[in-house]
Amino acid sequence: MFHVDLSPFGVDGERLKASRLERLQRAMRVRGLGTLLLTDPLNIRYATNTVLWLNLRATGIQRFALVPIEGQPVVYERSFGSERAASLKKRGPVQPFDSYMFAMRPPAATEHFTDLVLAGLKQLGLAREPLGVDVLNFTAAEVLKAKRVRVVDGLPAVSEARVIKTVDEIQLVRWTTQAKASGYDLVRQALKEPVVQEERLSRLMLDYLLDRGFEAGSEFISIFDSTQMANRPHREPMGIDLVVKEGDLVICDATVAGPGGYYSDFARTFCHGSPSSAYCARYREAYATLQEALTLIKPGPCKPLFERFGRQSTSRLPGLDGFHGVGMSIYEPPWLRGWDPPEYEVALQENMIIALEINHHPVKLEHLLRITEKGVEILSTYPLEPELVAA
Repeated sequence: MFHVDLSPFGVDGERLKASRLERLQRAMRVRGLGTLLLTDPLNIRYATNTVLWLNLRATGIQRFALVPIEGQPVVYERSFGSERAASLKKRGPVQPFDSYMFAMRPPAATEHFTDLVLAGLKQLGLAREPLGVDVLNFTAAEVLKAKRVRVVDGLPAVSEARVIKTVDEIQLVRWTTQAKASGYDLVRQALKEPVVQEERLSRLMLDYLLDRGFEAGSEFISIFDSTQMANRPHREPMGIDLVVKEGDLVICDATVAGPGGYYSDFARTFCHGSPSSAYCARYREAYATLQEALTLIKPGPCKPLFERFGRQSTSRLPGLDGFHGVGMSIYEPPWLRGWDPPEYEVALQENMIIALEINHHPVKLEHLLRITEKGVEILSTYPLEPELVAA
């Protein structure tokens, strides 16, 4: 569900749109870009707050946007009649785009696309300035260069803008995180029944999220019997046919986007029935790692944290698997994983949102965090499991 009005979720829609564009254009100035050519649906949404067929996962360009160094972006997309056009123009300039640059289209389609881009640059008075692109096939980039457009990599500017969250972005992440809590409660309650199938657990969570207005799309709900890790690792499809048995541990990791397209990523491990002493010990280790790792996360270089899980770590924390950024994508900068080499180290900044992962299988614990001036704010306040550890 795409929510045009985000005020019910505590967000000022106009401020959200303006602040994101301000961040993007500031990053463009730092990188010396005159214009950004955006074709990735999420980047277009970030810059323009508009959506079209976001979940099709098509392999070609359905629409694109030109973002000038100053002023409003121009969106190019297929015409859908006067009513649709009038609706879109309320949000910003819209131009028709009917060439659809799919790989199976003839070369003329690419020519038409690049002609449209060049015409748009001329209208903006920026045809001679560097054009940053986010995602563009090689042929189209070469055709633009042949038309004397100075094509450069625009992804660094986009990433620099998106990595620090605005006040309204943070609010959307907060809302999504808090709204998932009742869905997790449904899973925990269902695990009290004598026989539980993973498929039912996944459906409980998915139906709940859809009813709350989440943008479920084709993303996933990972709910699975973690005692089956050896036979069915986490990268395989979950929530299908396994029956959860007495004493099994169940990982719940819901990563569907909420209103505004913002994700929340946190995981908890539940138990069906009475856990074994071995599982309790494993959970306590994971919990201790989580608590210690939290003290090592703060603005600046991640060296102290990295020394506890990087490739050259000599005092590795059990199960610490690093962190990844969360926002309009479930995985975005900053990103630092276990066993990364030293040159992969990153620095954290205030108002980054990260998911800190403890994968101490068969236990997974994951917190969603906001980087603050001196440390972290835990956004995922959903309780840990008293049956497994006194936390």
